[in-house]
Amino acid sequence: MNSSRIGFSSLSRCLLLSMACQELGAAPLITAEGSSLAKLRAAIETGDSKSIQEKDDIVKQADRAIRRGPLTVVDKTQTPASGDKRDYLSLGPYWWPDPSSEDGLPWIRKDGRINPLTRGEHVDFNRKDQLFASMRALSQAAYLTGEPKYGVAGVQFLERWFVDAETRMNPNLNHAQGIPGRNHGRPAGVIEWCGIEQLLSAIRILRELGYLNEDTNQALDKWFSDYADWLQTSEIGRAEQRAKNNHGTWYDVQLVGILLFLGREDEASQVIDVTSRKRIGSQIEPDGRQPHELSRTKSLSYSKMNLKAFMRLCAYGKKLGIDLENHETADGRSVRKAAEFLKPYTQGSKPWPYQQIK
Repeated sequence: MNSSRIGFSSLSRCLLLSMACQELGAAPLITAEGSSLAKLRAAIETGDSKSIQEKDDIVKQADRAIRRGPLTVVDKTQTPASGDKRDYLSLGPYWWPDPSSEDGLPWIRKDGRINPLTRGEHVDFNRKDQLFASMRALSQAAYLTGEPKYGVAGVQFLERWFVDAETRMNPNLNHAQGIPGRNHGRPAGVIEWCGIEQLLSAIRILRELGYLNEDTNQALDKWFSDYADWLQTSEIGRAEQRAKNNHGTWYDVQLVGILLFLGREDEASQVIDVTSRKRIGSQIEPDGRQPHELSRTKSLSYSKMNLKAFMRLCAYGKKLGIDLENHETADGRSVRKAAEFLKPYTQGSKPWPYQQIK
């Protein structure tokens, strides 16, 4: 990634699209490119070539997902320390074997440098990403084409990962981002599921189209309810909630998204109105700098990432009648200030003065 040319427009678009999602009501039918699916389908019917190409791209992704078939956490080749392959498993990406140790243990941290040993078929990280992308494509293809095969496949993917007794993921991240020689899982691993809204949106679409039966709907609600409870009550979840950088912000995004999905709006409002407001005051300086992110080796990437999380919370807040977007502390800290600070650097009009190794 070119550190001087990360498009600021993508940050603005993230906020606008998130708000558009909420305005659509129960089902945020939004494509990866940011179009309302309803508007996209209407444009396709008029013969708009750009819209037809967008639909074709989504269908190609959905067809690939069908050929690949449903994914499960039990497919990994390594078993978590719990002895249960239904537990999600991943390794801390910035941790490497210690060259000064005979067996490489314990692993040591190299911030910003991903160890290829933390990716692969022995863990669930890539498989999780494939699940999110597959569900997004399958649900959107089902909506845009009306072809049952996409909706049916989407249900199969959901049931294999979340419902079937032998393959369903346990609703926790106890073994996420473990570090060999140090631990089997840690709070930082919670961020790996910050894209969970892709699943929630896909489920809403399939529900709207009538593909999910009552038993599957109840099982999915139960899984996400149990996972939300784990986020709020487990030692790992509570520790991640207390994180003072992007991890804490994305924790809020993840939890609020699930609570809204479950219809628990009062609880979602409480998170945004109390916790998320406090994060603005503790993470953003009056001039818009985000010091916790600036201390990283990829400081521009992480500043942008954290801002996106705050923008997502602003969109959720709007749905709930909370104006987080215009919230400003007494000394001038706000999400808008963070965006304004980053704008000249992401547009390339100023060189980024902090570390950005990639």
